[in-house]
Amino acid sequence: MTSVAMQSVSISLLALGVAFGACAQTPKTGPAPDPGSDLLEGVVIDPPAETQAGAPDARGDEVSDGLSTEQGTDTTIDFDNLEIDMNSDFDDEKDNAQAAPAPRADGEPLLDGPDLIGSDTTIDFDNLEIDMDPNIDDDRDNVQGAPAPRADGEPLLDGPDIVGPDLVGPDLVGQEPDGPVSATEGGEDPTGLTPDEDGPLAAWLEPLRISLKHETSYKFASPKRVVNNRSSVRVEYSKPLTSNLFLRLDTKLNLHWGNDHRAKAKDENPFRELVTREAYLQSSFGNTSFRLGYQILPWGVSEGGAITDEVSPRNNAEFFFISLEESRVGQQMLAMDHFGDSGQWTAFFVPRPGYNKYPDRGSEYDIPGAFDRNAPDDDWGNAGTYEFGARWKRTFGKSDISLMAARLIDNDYLVRQQRFRMYGLTANIAIDNLLLRAEVALKQPRAFFARPAGSSDLSIVESDQFDSSFGFDYSPGGRSLTYSAEVVWSRLLDWRSDIVGREQDEYSLVGSVSNRFFNDDLTLSWLTIYTRPYTSFQHKFLSSYLIDDNSTVYFELFYPDERDERSGTWPYRDQKQFVIRYQYQF
Repeated sequence: MTSVAMQSVSISLLALGVAFGACAQTPKTGPAPDPGSDLLEGVVIDPPAETQAGAPDARGDEVSDGLSTEQGTDTTIDFDNLEIDMNSDFDDEKDNAQAAPAPRADGEPLLDGPDLIGSDTTIDFDNLEIDMDPNIDDDRDNVQGAPAPRADGEPLLDGPDIVGPDLVGPDLVGQEPDGPVSATEGGEDPTGLTPDEDGPLAAWLEPLRISLKHETSYKFASPKRVVNNRSSVRVEYSKPLTSNLFLRLDTKLNLHWGNDHRAKAKDENPFRELVTREAYLQSSFGNTSFRLGYQILPWGVSEGGAITDEVSPRNNAEFFFISLEESRVGQQMLAMDHFGDSGQWTAFFVPRPGYNKYPDRGSEYDIPGAFDRNAPDDDWGNAGTYEFGARWKRTFGKSDISLMAARLIDNDYLVRQQRFRMYGLTANIAIDNLLLRAEVALKQPRAFFARPAGSSDLSIVESDQFDSSFGFDYSPGGRSLTYSAEVVWSRLLDWRSDIVGREQDEYSLVGSVSNRFFNDDLTLSWLTIYTRPYTSFQHKFLSSYLIDDNSTVYFELFYPDERDERSGTWPYRDQKQFVIRYQYQF
């Protein structure tokens, strides 16, 4: 007997056996997956640390959200004791093989093998003998869970359920692609999908993520007192509205209670503050996507300084006690990403620039007279304050390089509203468990206060500035333990001795170590920043523990050690604090 006939008979027997077993079992039906529940993964430009739901990528492709769908039930048949006796007179004529049937309605290829379903192959069963051992185990416990359904909702082709009531029949074999699917006699959906009992409201609320948080900080250096006592509600929402239109929202309501330093400064109990970091629409056309609305645009790879990260303003209202999620301030922006063979291109336009946020007058971190100047209130139609720029990024395996150029308004408005040009380069080079980081930028010109000799009045002078950083991250053996170090250097190219508040060269050395324990539920980190020539140390201990899937508790310790009165951080030398924070997220 030839291999074709043997394969035909074997697969036919397998189909009969499975159909026999399926008749003896009562299938358990579970809720069908919601075909509209998949989130789309978005184009992310240097993504921030907090985890977000994705947007559609520039190519318009959808990316699964990774949630497992409920599995069905397999019928398991033991063929160990199945004996097949084939008579040698079986007809082996190849002319019996006929053309394959029409493709399935969903466009998927037919099952492997010689036309298992819908085949015109003629097989003579007169001389076929099947001997099944009556001792075969018929225990219902052998029924196993079926694999997860395919992303398009169709049943899987592999496995024991190759032939079953949902697959055999005229409704699916030979059906027109994208055509209507006939209902069964009982009015049931032949695909096995059940309507969403919660309706469209559940589909709209599914991408919603809410974070409830309370934070208390205590200053343990004299004078000792409570500094922060606040609660917050953060709402994050990411939803594809159409096939190429995506909505992203990230907003937070802060409630500062009576003994919080900001509530005292505002003389309000509670002091309410609504902070919106992102609120934009994104649309994709081929390999290009556009984002319009309130957003942040983080650039650069440095962890110790803003080298090329000059687009989005910073929140400096609470020194270095600001959490990462609040460290950047959103602003109105039109951004574009394009993916091509040459790399990723990013461009942005800001019609009305934002500015750094500084301490409230009378708050814990206020320096009398230092932050009295109000931020500029720019007109939307003032072309002189428009910001724009572009970046090219190319990835080589696990490494990448970026070039950028931008025309910006200085986010630091305390000297004056200063327009400058920035040209930058960043690189990440991965070598096994070692990641090397480098970043350089030329900014021209920057504005500085100066006090000429023999004068008590301040003036404003300009100087070009060159900033750079070089660092590494190392994880020995690929473990969660990570060592990081970085050197940051800033130089004024047009230095003048009467410039106030800084020297021609400034250096910072940043070192950190981080590790995770107990199945990654506990994270411990230590960070130290050493600054010259005005010597200062800033020490941070950060820890977080994941109580369950929704609850996380944080403990943080901040210990500044200022050694030079000329340092800009000298007024914060006694801000030695610890912070306790609890977050519930759903």
